[in-house]
Amino acid sequence: MGDTWELINHPMSDETGLELAAQMKRQNDILAGIAAGTAGAEFVDATFRGLLDGKNTTEIFWSWWPLSAGDGVTKYQRLERFAKMLAESARSKTYTVRFYSDDVSGDYTGTPLDDLADGREAAPLLTDTSPETADWSEEDPFTWYIRANALSLEDGTMNVLAVEGETGFDLSGETAPVYCFALSLMLKEWEDGAYIYNSWRTFSGGGYEPMAGDVAPDKSRRWLTWHPAFYGGKNSKGGMTSGAGLPPMPWTSANAAIPLARKITAYDALWTDCDQQYVLAQWRLRHWTLSNSGKLEGCTVYNYQYSPAVAETGVKRVLVTKAQGANFLVGSAVCMGERGENTGTDRNADYNHNIFNWAKISSITNVTVSETEYAALNLELDAPIDTTTTMLVSTMPWESGTTECVPGHSDGCRGSLTNGKYPYRVAGIEMQIGAYIEQLDPLWKASIVDDDHWHYDVFSCKSGEKQVGSISSDYAQTGSFDLNDKATWSWNYIRKLGKLGAEAMMYEKFNGSGSTYVRAAFVSPGSAGLYAPWRGGNLNDGANCGLPCANGNNGPGTANWNGVPRNADDKNSPQKGISVSLRLWLDH
Repeated sequence: MGDTWELINHPMSDETGLELAAQMKRQNDILAGIAAGTAGAEFVDATFRGLLDGKNTTEIFWSWWPLSAGDGVTKYQRLERFAKMLAESARSKTYTVRFYSDDVSGDYTGTPLDDLADGREAAPLLTDTSPETADWSEEDPFTWYIRANALSLEDGTMNVLAVEGETGFDLSGETAPVYCFALSLMLKEWEDGAYIYNSWRTFSGGGYEPMAGDVAPDKSRRWLTWHPAFYGGKNSKGGMTSGAGLPPMPWTSANAAIPLARKITAYDALWTDCDQQYVLAQWRLRHWTLSNSGKLEGCTVYNYQYSPAVAETGVKRVLVTKAQGANFLVGSAVCMGERGENTGTDRNADYNHNIFNWAKISSITNVTVSETEYAALNLELDAPIDTTTTMLVSTMPWESGTTECVPGHSDGCRGSLTNGKYPYRVAGIEMQIGAYIEQLDPLWKASIVDDDHWHYDVFSCKSGEKQVGSISSDYAQTGSFDLNDKATWSWNYIRKLGKLGAEAMMYEKFNGSGSTYVRAAFVSPGSAGLYAPWRGGNLNDGANCGLPCANGNNGPGTANWNGVPRNADDKNSPQKGISVSLRLWLDH
């Protein structure tokens, strides 16, 4: 107690007192200017930047946001300003995660270093029933995000219409697609023989550089990074948007999806490797493992197919046995078709989805027919149907927005984290709904080399608005990779990935497994030709799935039940109108 009193009563020097008084005067002057409406943006931003402590980002944002408005100032520009404030507030921080080199161990867990090793645990993974918990990733400048309705612009920026929390924000994506906006981080990646390091800062220099998706064609750094929150779904006008509560778009090829995306704006594009690598980078930063498999599975083992147990007329349900009904989840979806004498179970066959190709299960109830109890899958259908015992009902990818039940802005999913039945979200971005994400950037040219193994040449598009289903002049080769053999339609477990910050996700080594290294796989093609990445996995690929996973056997025109498109960050549209002074600051 004596020591405590001595500290409290320690006399303040004249110098310290004068400095404190000067600081108080500056603060009061700024606050008075804000109140009077005479303080400029620089003073407003400086005031609130000084209040950011890494734990109060949302609170400070909403105190600052109304004061940041002004004539001719767009919401995108205001979000840029806040990103700069976050960057400055965390300028002294370095967050690093160290992973074992694949030559040393197949262990996929990492170790936090630098300012990330300050006693915190990896960010929690929550479900809809999780109790409230402290989650540093919700407020930390490195991981904070805010959702907003936004439209792509010709200059490579966004027309932000409303941020979440404002009147007018539309979670359904009808007004405009929903994107997650965050500070673009600087990334450094290196190896020392024993370990691989992923390290993040808020400013470049010393080997720290922006990820490829956060660099404009003029080589300037973007303040903001943004990525669609949800898989693609159609708005009321038939345009492809990002919003909650929308059915997915199976049997829509990438070639067919791109004009639907451009019904929103002419500058929209489909999901790219830059989007996929951003999610993977955020996963590593937040959760300290090489990929999500083993921690947060996604919808990867939800493959159920049954014939109705009872035929009915004029119903909006399907009766199955009680044991079969226990496998289905309320809120998930099914398709159904009349097989007749056919025995195939492939959902792509017309006879397996010609009654309806997607319907949501609204509830599951017990129904007794002729003294036998069945499970009724009650469906959201526009009109009643007749069912027969020769039909087949099959699980399908989930609708968007199932992760809205996860508390706050934490990562996680509905239900179990690891049973492989639910989509999940990372950094606000919903992933692995039971279908692959279809892409047009990059494109892959696959060939057999020396009659020995598969070789992929990788071509990335220079501008999102130039994406097409062929290697046009707007695509440039950005790398290549080789599989171990020439087997067709073969799963190859990934042992080592290339750099996260690269334009395209590359594969350096294979011969991994479903429980080691990055815990995901790559499937080879059936023949030489042009292919487009399908990312993540589907509801029946199990241990093959995960953020690094890719199906290398689908062309830009492939339409399948297990592939769906989604919007992109439009990473490479020309970014005009950046001042010299701003470029210098961004490159600082």
